[in-house]
Parts: sequence; structure tokens; C-alpha cells
Amino acid sequence: MAVKLRLLYGLPIVDIDVIFDGRKLHIKNVLLDTGSAGTILDADVVSEIGVKPEGTDKTAIIHGVGGTEIVFTKWFDSVSLGDWFVKSCKIEIGVMDYGIDIQGIIGFDFLRAAKLVIDTDKMLVYSSM
Repeated sequence: MAVKLRLLYGLPIVDIDVIFDGRKLHIKNVLLDTGSAGTILDADVVSEIGVKPEGTDKTAIIHGVGGTEIVFTKWFDSVSLGDWFVKSCKIEIGVMDYGIDIQGIIGFDFLRAAKLVIDTDKMLVYSSM
């Protein structure tokens, strides 16, 4: 089943569900970004399900169009978009102060793992399988 894309600030937006340590969260306003290698979620949003920085977390400095940001990495049980999900996902967590109201970015890592296709004519995301 295809997922409808909507536009926010002219950008492709979807909603996703994540599970971390058995706790599920629905996240709205997530940017689909084929130019982002990884997936990043807003720290304030995922704190609702117990995601917080710990001493054993890997940290990194990421660079993008929105600027530079320090993030920490967590392994989520799963990330799902519509009917498609990826288990055991490495996700970067950061402040995401980019000047637009998004709560995360689905990067190429998820799109590739879930084998998703973006149809910009019909504004749909669907599986290539």
C-alpha cells in the first residue's frame, strides 16, 4: 500500500512510527530526504519514550544544508512508514533546529533498507518489491 506524501515548505513530508526499548511513538512531520545519508529524529520528541543521551552512545558532528549539529546515536527496535518497516535501526538524535517545523528526517539508509520508491508525479511512496 502506498503512502501519500504531503508538502510542507515545499518539502516531502510523512508520518512514521518508531519503537524504542518496546515503547512505540507516532512522529509527525518527518522529511523524506534522499540527500541525507542517515535518519535523524528530534531529541525532544523521542524523549517521550525514554530516548536520552548516555555515556556509551556514539556521538558525531553532522553537516547539512541546515547547518552543523552534534548528535548521539541510538538503536531503535524498528522504524515504520505505512506498511514498511526496518528492524534494528541506527538513528541519530539531535536538536534539529533548522527553522522549519519538522520532527525528523528519513534518510537514504531507511529508504534503501525498506526498498522504497518515491513517485513525485503521484506524490506517493511505495515498495519496489
